[in-house]
Amino acid sequence: MSELSTLRPATLATHTNYAPWEAYQRPYVRDLAYVLACPNVLTEWLDFAPHQNTHIVSVHSASFWQQQFEAYEQRLEELDTTKAYQDLTRFLLTRPSPNRLGFHFEGLLSFWLEDGFARKLHPYETLANNVQLYNGKQTTGELDLILYNHEEGLTEHWELAIKFFMGSAPFAPINWVGINSNDNLQRKMTHMQTKQFRTVWVDTEKHGQVRIDKRYGVIKGRFFLPMNRANSRHLDMPTWLSPSFPMHKWCDKNDRDNLATIDMNSLRHAHYIEWFTRRGFYDLRQSRQSQISWPDNNTLPTTGLYFEGDRPIVIYPEQRDQKNNES
Repeated sequence: MSELSTLRPATLATHTNYAPWEAYQRPYVRDLAYVLACPNVLTEWLDFAPHQNTHIVSVHSASFWQQQFEAYEQRLEELDTTKAYQDLTRFLLTRPSPNRLGFHFEGLLSFWLEDGFARKLHPYETLANNVQLYNGKQTTGELDLILYNHEEGLTEHWELAIKFFMGSAPFAPINWVGINSNDNLQRKMTHMQTKQFRTVWVDTEKHGQVRIDKRYGVIKGRFFLPMNRANSRHLDMPTWLSPSFPMHKWCDKNDRDNLATIDMNSLRHAHYIEWFTRRGFYDLRQSRQSQISWPDNNTLPTTGLYFEGDRPIVIYPEQRDQKNNES
């Protein structure tokens, strides 16, 4: 399927009102609820390597993730209100590189998979994770999760990605780009399909060699629309983009007209972990610091994530509309 797929209308309100994780108080519980309740960015996998004889890749529907969230809600409440929270924190903090966003995402999903399976809340048994791939003695990559689906009797490979991308027209996968401009959705999907998803047999420590029956790309995060477009009542979005995927705003740091519309009295720079969910305890620290005061002086904002009250907004270093529009 072409990346420039048929467009459909979608209102911004459909995206921004989707925040059931805000009900939880403890930071890691909010993150875990976010990881479960957030749908996959994709409604279908887009094949950017049709001539490389790769395997079929699937995606879970938004309703699948909603069902997993609802099935786990009682446990989320327990984690949020009792000493059971220590089970989650110990699990996350004993994993490698817990402060890196990608590893944090993987840790949250891994906790849910193991904890939920033990409680019979889903059918996915973890057979292996972070499986190293080798070419001779050289490491060439790794596979995130190898699971056995007891409901369907299938061994599944889930490859994970947490992405925070700024979009520009025409909103094809190549037009969703990270703070690092070399990182975009099309590039990530192509890498997953042509590298990790090529694997057929996996050696596991406890279950021996297993054959992968099905492959799932699990791509979550937040997308940010250009501020001038995000303020429109209606916006055409591609059919491959989940209509309930969390959508927010980004602004070119030199765009003083749109910067002038931001409430500077409520604006604060976000900490790195808040790409997942906002930490309210950072608000008091911000109130003790000097107030951000552009565009009334010559100081331009630095690139990064901010909060305007409760709403995330990214300040990007340059205007991206009409760039990277190759088909």
